[in-house]
This record gives sequence, C-alpha cells and structure tokens, in this order.
Amino acid sequence: MSLTDPARDLLDRGHTAIPLTTEDAAALAELRTQAARFFTQDEETKARHGSADFNFGYRPYGRQYSVSPDRPDMNSSFTYWANDPTRVPGHEADTVAPFLKALGAYWQVAAGSADQVLAGLAGHYGCGNDLQFRTSSYLEVNWYLRDDERDLLQDRHEDGHLFTLATSDGPGLEIETDGEMRQAAVGDGRLLVMPGSVLTAMTAGQVPPLYHQVRNHQLERRITVLYLVNPPLGRPVAPYVAKDGQAVDVAALARTSGAMFGLPPAPVLTPPTA
Repeated sequence: MSLTDPARDLLDRGHTAIPLTTEDAAALAELRTQAARFFTQDEETKARHGSADFNFGYRPYGRQYSVSPDRPDMNSSFTYWANDPTRVPGHEADTVAPFLKALGAYWQVAAGSADQVLAGLAGHYGCGNDLQFRTSSYLEVNWYLRDDERDLLQDRHEDGHLFTLATSDGPGLEIETDGEMRQAAVGDGRLLVMPGSVLTAMTAGQVPPLYHQVRNHQLERRITVLYLVNPPLGRPVAPYVAKDGQAVDVAALARTSGAMFGLPPAPVLTPPTA
C-alpha cells in the first residue's frame, strides 16, 4: 500500500489507509476515553449540548438513518465542526468541555491525514492543492447501542463527502469489495480512507464511492470516530476532472448530501476567531 500516493490507492483499490504515529494514537485513545464519559451521561445532560438543527454537538438516537427513516442507525452521535468548540451549545460546561478538548487535539491528527490524501489527489490530477477543507469538515463520534435483533447497526450506504477517515474500537465495519460486503481489514493503528460521492464527482467517476455498513456483533459498547472531509461550502469548487464539459457544483453536492440521511444542509462557516 503506497503512503506517498494515496490517490493511486484510491484509484486502484477504491480505498486506502493512513498509519497513526504513537502520538496520534494517544490523541485518539484520549478522545475515546472522553467520548465514553460523555455518552454515558443522562440524556437530559447530553441534550443540552446539541443544537436545534442537530448540526452541532449531540445528536440523539433516531435522528439519522442510512437508507430509510424506519431503520434509524443504531447509535447516537456528536459532531464537531471546523475545530471550533464554541459552535457546541454549552461548550464551557464541565459535562462537555473535556470531550471538546480531546476532539480538538484529535482534529489536528485527522486534518493532517486529510492533507496527505488531498495533496496526493491534487498531484495526481495536476491541480493546485487549495481545497480549504478545514472550515467545511467535521469530526463525528458515533456511540453504538446494543441491539439483540438487528443484523446491521447501519445499513449499506456511502457518506456523501469527499472522503471519510474512519476508525473504530471494535469490529463491525464492512466495505464493498468486488460486489461483496467484507470485514474491513484495517487495524487500530490506521485510519481507513473511504471515498464518497463528492470525490466521485470531483474525479468524473474515476474514484467511485465506497459503500459500507456496520455488522451487529452484539458488543456492549462500540465507538467510531469519523473525520468527514468536504470541499469549501460557500463558493463554487471546480472538479479535478470535468465530465463531458459539464459544470459540476461540487460545493452544492456537499452542502446537501446529508438529506439522504435525514440531516439538514451543511452549514457554511467562517474560521473561528482567535
């Protein structure tokens, strides 16, 4: 697996992985610790740290689905946009502040990995590496609920972004390979790079979206940490490859992709003030 040309891995294999350094892995471990402390609080406390539109902070079970609203994803979640803790309601409260600090530390890890992928793609397609993704991307931490009946905790789907950097503390993630869903063979020391349909649009179909699902292994707890990478959302973004001379509004695709999961449009944010 090439570490210097992730674009070639994405083109040839449909996914790739990026290793974590010891320091990066420590930041991830601390984030998981703080996530468990946050999600095991009572529902009323957690709800105080979610926005009314469910874009920022806590998102309770039942608000998101992969295919159909009558099969919600079997998890609650927390979203952290643009490395800006002030977007989260009640961000200074002791019930969430340690979690936000850990999210901020891991943000730097994930953003650095995203830079590697984007630099590889820009180099492959001969484009400038100027996708200012940091104010349009976000971390999502999913806290899975135990269920004794469903075979899948999340149904087959793609994420609708440029790509997702994914890691989990337990088994379950399956990716589509040669038309079959197979357990993702990515160890805990690496981030799986899963391309989404926005990258498919950016590459005129050369990098297809990676469909994936989460198998139910009857775990008592499972934490997934995702870094969902978007192009800038507030201005037109040209694709790496034009398809048949047609103009593609890549930013519009990214802003509205959440609708297929029951989510509101993505927010157009400005950088946080110092």
